[in-house]
Amino acid sequence: MLIIFFLAFSTFSSVLPAQAQSVQEVVTSVENHYGTLKTLTAKVTQKNRLKAVGMTQKFDGTLWIEKPGKLRLNYMNGQVLLIDGKAALFYSKKNEQLIKKTFTDFQLANIPVAFLLGAAHIRDDFDVLQPDPETPRSLELFPKKPGAAMKKLSLASDTDGRITSITIFDKSGNITEIVFAQEEDGATFDKNLFTFKIPKGTEVIEQ
Repeated sequence: MLIIFFLAFSTFSSVLPAQAQSVQEVVTSVENHYGTLKTLTAKVTQKNRLKAVGMTQKFDGTLWIEKPGKLRLNYMNGQVLLIDGKAALFYSKKNEQLIKKTFTDFQLANIPVAFLLGAAHIRDDFDVLQPDPETPRSLELFPKKPGAAMKKLSLASDTDGRITSITIFDKSGNITEIVFAQEEDGATFDKNLFTFKIPKGTEVIEQ
């Protein structure tokens, strides 16, 4: 009987959920992870749900980050997003067009993936909620600055504090979901990635 009880107790214990983490513990793990991060590369799957036209766009690409302030995302359809610390460049091979946008705040620039560059300072920029205790590592972030383009950001992270997905809800009702895979922290890559050579014949628009 003792053996049966022990086995039953062991089985029951093995399926008990791990102690739930508080919102502060989850945020701290994410901030600590990105506070020490210098470089990162990952595969990206992005879905844009556009409310005005009732359609969803899907893009796959490769992301590179070098802190402070540098980011490049190459989409498989020939589009490129590049942030060099001073400006953001949006290049479309199909349209032969490059849009250059200067900014001082990633939130105001409305570039969802750029959130990763500021992920070490979540509590400075956002009010954070933990909507479901059963999934404590899924958080909702609300910008503190009233001029931010986003209405809300949902974030999921693993136990190391690495962000696995972010979903941006903007004030126009559009939703951008970005899922990260094959993430490599501390990756080495060509630093020329963050210098964009504009192809000949490209129309350049500055904002």
